[in-house]
Amino acid sequence: MINISITFNAPALTIPINYHHEVQSLLYRLLSNDEGAGWHDFGAVYGSRQYKLFTFSSLRGNKKIVEGKISFERLVYLDVRSVREDFCDALLNALQQNPMLILCGQPLAIESVKTSATLIKADDLKIKMLSPLTLHQTAESGKTYYYTPQDAEFAEQINENFRRKYTAFTGEAPSGGVKIIPISVSAKDKYVTTYKGIHITAWRGEYQLIGYPEHLNFLYYCGIGARNSDGFGMFKISGQKPEARGQRPETLPLRVETD
Repeated sequence: MINISITFNAPALTIPINYHHEVQSLLYRLLSNDEGAGWHDFGAVYGSRQYKLFTFSSLRGNKKIVEGKISFERLVYLDVRSVREDFCDALLNALQQNPMLILCGQPLAIESVKTSATLIKADDLKIKMLSPLTLHQTAESGKTYYYTPQDAEFAEQINENFRRKYTAFTGEAPSGGVKIIPISVSAKDKYVTTYKGIHITAWRGEYQLIGYPEHLNFLYYCGIGARNSDGFGMFKISGQKPEARGQRPETLPLRVETD
C-alpha cells in the first residue's frame, strides 16, 4: 500500500470542471497498457457491489476558472492510492513506460513520480478531504438521495460502507466499526458535479475519524465513502494522537447481516 504522487508538466491545460471521468479514464488507459490487463473490470465483490479499492485526489496546481472550465498553469499534481499492491505496481510500471499522456485531448508530460507509505498508529485522526466525500441512497422509485454531514444517518452510512469494502477485500468482517464526526464543514465545502451524466453531491471539509489503526489505514489507501475509484473520498491526515490506545473505540456498532 503506497501513495503515488504524480507531477505533470502542462504549460496550458484546460479541462471541464466536471473532470472526474476524464482522470479516471486516463488511469484506466495507462493500466490497460500493462500487459493488456483489464483493470476497469477488476474489483473485490460484496453481494451485488464491486469495489475497485483505489482512489485519487482532485487535480491541484495554479489554476483559474473561466467560462465553466479550469485552466492550469504549468504544473499539475495528482495523488493515487490503493490497498492493492498489484494495482500500485502496475500503475508505477505504466507511468515509467509512458512519459507523455493525454488528458481531454491535451498533452501531459510526467515531470516526476514519487511514492510514500503512511502507517497509521493512532485510533483518532483529524482528516481533511483531498477529494470530496460522497454517500448516497437510491430508493425503489429510482430517486437518489445524497447524505450531508449534518444527517443523522451520515456516520452510520460511512461505517456501513467501510464494513462492506473491508469484508470484500479481506474476506472477513472487521472486528470493529469506524466513526466520523464533522469538525469544520460549511456550505462552501459542498461540491456538486456530474460523472458520466450522473449528478453527484459531495463534501470537502475537515472531520474526526475514529477506529482501529488497521481500519483507518485501510480507508487511507482506498478512500472513505462511496465512488472512491471515481475520484471521491481521498483524505490527508492533519492531526493524530501519538499512540493508539489499543482498545476498540466507542464507535457505531457493527451491523451484522443475515440471509
